[in-house]
Amino acid sequence: MKPEQSLFVSVVALLLALLPACGFHLRGDVELPPALQETYLESRNPYTGIARALRVELEAAGGSVLESDEHATAVLRIVREISENRILSVGSTGKASEYELFNEVVFSLSAAEGKVLIKPQTLRMTRDLVFDETELLGKISEAEGIHRQMRRNMARQIIIRIGAGLRQQ
Repeated sequence: MKPEQSLFVSVVALLLALLPACGFHLRGDVELPPALQETYLESRNPYTGIARALRVELEAAGGSVLESDEHATAVLRIVREISENRILSVGSTGKASEYELFNEVVFSLSAAEGKVLIKPQTLRMTRDLVFDETELLGKISEAEGIHRQMRRNMARQIIIRIGAGLRQQ
């Protein structure tokens, strides 16, 4: 190996070794609290929206989502879910040129026997979307993709909040 290559490899190795020291780490699976190992997910729409995103995140973290609360370690309730697009600005033609994509979820957690572990909490997330009417189908698809990403982020935050709330008890 040439001396320049050796120096380059050494510098890269040193930088990679120092990276965790600054607090940076790749976002991996969330740490699943023991109470969520076998969760019953109670929602009006158990296979869509935030419930679907929660199901994916819980299973990715090693948990199981049960079809009934009979053998569950906890019951995660989606009390309310709102997903909408709000007009932020209107162009000179009088048509919307910018939207605010808004998602809100209210959730709570109870032990299987009914004891409240986490009181209802609200989580909100917004993103802006510049809208171009000439790219209608693309912008609609982009908005749907952003809503999906927001729900995934919210599902992760719900699990993290539950973990933090249970550790404080």
